[in-house]
Amino acid sequence: MQRSNVEDMMASAIENGMALWMWPLTAARLASDWAETMASARSVVAARMPTIAAAWINPFAADYRELTRMVTEKTSAFGHSHRSISFAQEAVRRASEANVHALGKLSGGGFFGWSEWTKLAERNLDIATTLAMLPTRALAPIHAEATANARRLAKS
Repeated sequence: MQRSNVEDMMASAIENGMALWMWPLTAARLASDWAETMASARSVVAARMPTIAAAWINPFAADYRELTRMVTEKTSAFGHSHRSISFAQEAVRRASEANVHALGKLSGGGFFGWSEWTKLAERNLDIATTLAMLPTRALAPIHAEATANARRLAKS
């Protein structure tokens, strides 16, 4: 049976096992990145408020380059975040459907050989890993933009 594109992009069982084993460290990094994102967002908003206020006072002399950047960077980061969530959703859906099909065969009186049990276990491991890594992958583009903006605006 051929593997689908989503299954080809999923990690191997060893990589998934390592990702789950390292999950407590990943969770700690997620917490750190979340705190850094929030602190960076605060400093970015504080740095950009004078630009926004100046645009309200005199729209003809506004810094439209920075105002445009505020929108495009944010939508791009959230778009990347959404794509990572969509990929995870699709991967979990396909693996779950394959499991339902396999278990339907088993409940209908079919026989499961070693390879079917192995595929079932690997798909469950894929699902667990995908869900465990989802928060980190979803926050990554937002964290990258917020921290980069905080560094750039601190130099200004």
